[in-house]
Amino acid sequence: MYVIAEMFYCFAATLFFAVLMNAPKKTLIYSSLTASLGYIIYEYFILKGSAFLAFFLGTVFVATFGEVFARKLKMPATIFIFPGVIPIVPGLGLYETILAFVQDDIFLALETGVSTILNIGCMAVAMALVSLIAVKVKVKKVG
Repeated sequence: MYVIAEMFYCFAATLFFAVLMNAPKKTLIYSSLTASLGYIIYEYFILKGSAFLAFFLGTVFVATFGEVFARKLKMPATIFIFPGVIPIVPGLGLYETILAFVQDDIFLALETGVSTILNIGCMAVAMALVSLIAVKVKVKKVG
């Protein structure tokens, strides 16, 4: 039940974020479904205790299906990927870093900040890797 609720909240958040970004209507369902499944992958690895793997594999999933849908619907991949990674972005880590700085706890701020930056780096590497592979993969034309 918990997983279904998480998927629903993630779907709704991504859907409304994509609407806010003025994404085309026919892309909303695809990006929201991709974000929901990517978030479940992220949550699975967070529960297993591997945050870096969670950020990396969740983003790889979203970016891979973003590239697939982009080719299928003949649209830029960023229309699918950008709203799809929003649920995975480590916003809490950024908030806790700034909060620790404001509370003058420098060591906690550095610890949280470095961890957050590494998580963002994992996401960036995952997106770049999938984009590079997508450029190299050629589509076979039938006929």
